[in-house]
Amino acid sequence: MLNAIRARAARMGMQDAERANVAAVIGFIVLAVVLSIGVLILYNVETSTPAISNSSGWYATQATLTSTASSGYGLLGITLIVFAAVAILGTLFILVGRTD
Repeated sequence: MLNAIRARAARMGMQDAERANVAAVIGFIVLAVVLSIGVLILYNVETSTPAISNSSGWYATQATLTSTASSGYGLLGITLIVFAAVAILGTLFILVGRTD
């Protein structure tokens, strides 16, 4: 099974496991940078919008948008952890030989 996976990976262009490791690290870094930029954009949008009074009809919309975006970004931090775990498990499955 492991040899079949390695053969398929070679047919798809992956010649060695080091390339897969480099791709996983680059993907993790890009994901972290995108999340960081997103947090900065969200903060700047929230601080640049004018304060809407509680009596306005737009206040509920602004509050809902802010709370939804903030809670969503809280979960995106977990995405980095899951991405790293998948990369580690993938590397282990490729590198560790299995005796049949």
